[in-house]
Amino acid sequence: MKFPYSYSLALALAGSILFSACSSESSHKAVEPTPEEETQVIAVDYSKGRAMNKRLGKGMNLGNSWDSQGNSLDCSWGNCIEDSDFAVIKATGFNSIRLPVRWQQNSDYSTHTVDPERLAGVKEDIQLALAQGLAVVVNFHHYVELNNAGNKFSTDPETYNAEKEHFLHLWAQVAAELDAIAPDSMLVFEILNEPTIANPQLVDELLNDAYKVIRATAPGKTIMFESYHAAKFADLNILHLPQDGNIIYSGHYYEPFGYSHQGHSYACKGDAAYANSAMYDLQAYVKQATTLYPDVNGGHIPMNMGEFGISGGGDFANSRECDADGVLPSARMKAQWAETSIQVAESLDISWHYWGFTKVGGFEAYDRNEATWYEGFPAAFGL
Repeated sequence: MKFPYSYSLALALAGSILFSACSSESSHKAVEPTPEEETQVIAVDYSKGRAMNKRLGKGMNLGNSWDSQGNSLDCSWGNCIEDSDFAVIKATGFNSIRLPVRWQQNSDYSTHTVDPERLAGVKEDIQLALAQGLAVVVNFHHYVELNNAGNKFSTDPETYNAEKEHFLHLWAQVAAELDAIAPDSMLVFEILNEPTIANPQLVDELLNDAYKVIRATAPGKTIMFESYHAAKFADLNILHLPQDGNIIYSGHYYEPFGYSHQGHSYACKGDAAYANSAMYDLQAYVKQATTLYPDVNGGHIPMNMGEFGISGGGDFANSRECDADGVLPSARMKAQWAETSIQVAESLDISWHYWGFTKVGGFEAYDRNEATWYEGFPAAFGL
């Protein structure tokens, strides 16, 4: 297989990054920042990232499809993406989609290449989205092997380094393949969904190493970062983001989990558990971003709310996830929570992607079986 120059460069960079990580003793130890490093703040011109963030605007997640685990590609969890979905999303008034992908599924660890059928299918869906004028965010989703290996790093660094090498090489291929089919103005590369490695230094190094590989391959694409603790906005402070004006910082917002995740390891108390602190929370996140990563033009690094929503509806309502006397949130209050969160996000210039479109564990806003939006949607999206 003959690779384009940028892909070959990224592969070489991936190799050099891993060699440096494995050969440097300091990479296995926590390195305390100097006082100067702790206080140094450098303003960056985020004009490119801000323009892309505005283009993302109102977005929808197409989850539980390409990020599913199995051999049926995007249908492994029974939520196949339909060609018509993109027209529905566009006609409703959305600006973009977020496409979660489990790229490591059925990948070749000997050649560090993705499953060709998965790559072809994702490409097709990206092109369908672009044909509707929808911008696309593509990520690495549910990379449980990498996260698990990272959490065992102290006792088994070799397994983590091997998985990280695979991750970086896969990104080199994915970035090269997708960079060729979409203009810079319409495609964002999100490095890693919800990192759960407990070591903040490992997460910081992992994301920055992947950033270097992606940027070497796709110099004009916007790159999106998340932080640890499964993409908590407030953990921006553990990252050392590059001085690159074409990046976006993304967080996931499901606060409070006692309301948003009822039936998912949280008690089913229905609307009695309703709460929404988005005004306080998102303002605090923006204040932190302004302090740590100011824009030379005023403001801060562009911000995206990559996932948010409330469980309780759709097919999930008929599941046995609640006790006999338990009750899930009503569609009306789910929509109210979403509407409040969106209004706050948009007032702060935070783009967003709702979780999700169809069949995502009760968070869905659209009823695929009836081809209609659930109660309160899409009005909750301001559409």
